[in-house]
Amino acid sequence: MIADSTISPSTAIDEPALLAQQRRFAGLRFSQQFEPAFQAYLHEKMCRRVWLVSVSSIGLMLIFVWIDFTYLPEYVHDYTIPVRLFIVLVVLFCLWYANRPGRVATRRAFLVASIGLVCSGWMVAMIIAVSRLAELRVPVTHDGLYLVLLSGFFLLGLPARHAVFSSVAIVLGYLWGEYMVGSERTLIIGIALFLTCFMLIGSLGAYIYEYMMRSAFLNEQLLEGARARAERESQGKTRFLATASHDLRQPLHAMSLFIQHLDERITDPPVRLTVKRLADSTHLLQAMLNSLLDMSRLSVGMVRPQLRSFNLHSWLQRILGTLEVSADERGIAIELECPQRLAVNSDPLLLERLVRNFINNALLHSDATVVRVEVSEVENRVRLAVADNGQGMNETEQKQIFEEFTQLRNPARTLEKGVGLGLSICRQVIHLLEYPSGLRSAPGEGSNFWIEVPSGDWIEDNVTPSRALQEKLGGRIVLVENDVINQEAMETLLHQWGCEVTCYNTAEEALENIQPKMIDLLLSDYRLEGMHDGIALIQELRASRRYNGPALLVTADTSDEVTDLARLSDIEVINKPVLPARLRRVIQQLLPATQPEAAG
Repeated sequence: MIADSTISPSTAIDEPALLAQQRRFAGLRFSQQFEPAFQAYLHEKMCRRVWLVSVSSIGLMLIFVWIDFTYLPEYVHDYTIPVRLFIVLVVLFCLWYANRPGRVATRRAFLVASIGLVCSGWMVAMIIAVSRLAELRVPVTHDGLYLVLLSGFFLLGLPARHAVFSSVAIVLGYLWGEYMVGSERTLIIGIALFLTCFMLIGSLGAYIYEYMMRSAFLNEQLLEGARARAERESQGKTRFLATASHDLRQPLHAMSLFIQHLDERITDPPVRLTVKRLADSTHLLQAMLNSLLDMSRLSVGMVRPQLRSFNLHSWLQRILGTLEVSADERGIAIELECPQRLAVNSDPLLLERLVRNFINNALLHSDATVVRVEVSEVENRVRLAVADNGQGMNETEQKQIFEEFTQLRNPARTLEKGVGLGLSICRQVIHLLEYPSGLRSAPGEGSNFWIEVPSGDWIEDNVTPSRALQEKLGGRIVLVENDVINQEAMETLLHQWGCEVTCYNTAEEALENIQPKMIDLLLSDYRLEGMHDGIALIQELRASRRYNGPALLVTADTSDEVTDLARLSDIEVINKPVLPARLRRVIQQLLPATQPEAAG
């Protein structure tokens, strides 16, 4: 197999060098760096025409065979018809041989195709010349010769030089044939002048064709280079987001845990107020970071929906319960209108982000007194709307609010009202989930943001009595965390909650020391130093039967791969930075109902 030199998609394309080739158009020649690739490109284009060329060649040749049989004397067509049929075989062989990209060199392919073209032209020239020796009822014309020349210039897709040289060879062969049969000199000169003009026009067409092919080749290569560059930049953004997400979440996580520890230990009211302000600032910073990272992850396609059916009423009640304190502080009532037995099929995390952002937008920016979540059925979908009785928006404002960092009524850009990414994230999530959506609003009439979600299968809730929030948790917990500050923050807070904590810096250290029945809960980071990550550590402990109890992965890695792998391994996952209240609630749910007295 003969492979041509082409520009490999896996190698970086030299875009400046490609742009410099535009100066070489007039001479129909690229630099040695790109000319072989263009020849292969032109060969591929020629191969795409093989069926058209083959069918037209056979069809025209059979037509001329019929013309020979009908109008030429028997003693003439007895020779011309076999010659035509033989040339058909030669042409078909040349077409078969030349039109095999990757199996024959481009230079050889163009040469063989040119030979087939010249053979066809010489055959027609021979028949025209021989016909002049016989007395015919119909005078012989040059139509067949014109068709062959036109095929060489336009139909075959040959390089301009091959087309021109082949045409010159055909015309010279024809003129030589006219001379050999004794045609008059004036006739030969007239035909020569006419065919020369015809060739000049055809050569110009062949030149324009190759010029356009070279332009198309450069444009395609530049487009491929731009696409490859965009992919590299996207991959760079993905790596940056993964690194930034992990590295920024780690100190925030430790900060929130230390603040919670202070809040639980300090009793002086002025100091507690300062700690509360510090906690509020930390939560605001956490929300800003989550919004920025979520926006970036959505824009580079790092988020994949995980669809499943879930009951809507209890799900919405949980979300609204987390927003009641914020609504009460602003004097806003939150109402829910949702049928009891209604389910949707969606990604619960992405849908929660949509609903939560819509409600937060109404709480922060609408100046409303009532925010209502309305749920209704529309054919086989569920319409979920967040409506408020606030000041509403005009049409111009409705077009602006979904843009990044846009806040209509916050000229001072106070951070208490967010950074202006909530509705932008909603737009990205709606596009990702492909949900119908809309906005109805008018000045003084409030706003209504709605989306339509596919209906799901209702699932009977297995309600288990929740454990009351205990003052002391108790329980023996093993913490595997390689970040010293985060380990200290987690250990301090767990001790404060009454837990007995054993800490390890690496998975290998944990594997050496953990024995059966010595712990009630295993907490681990995902990214650990050494050969094992957090999930691999838990899997190996379970495989060796040293620990089969609940496990919690507390990680700053928010990738879908980690979440999916943990879910398959029956491991709970919470992402850093996590609110201490949520961390405590999850730990209490995972700990056995009765723990031994802790040393705490």
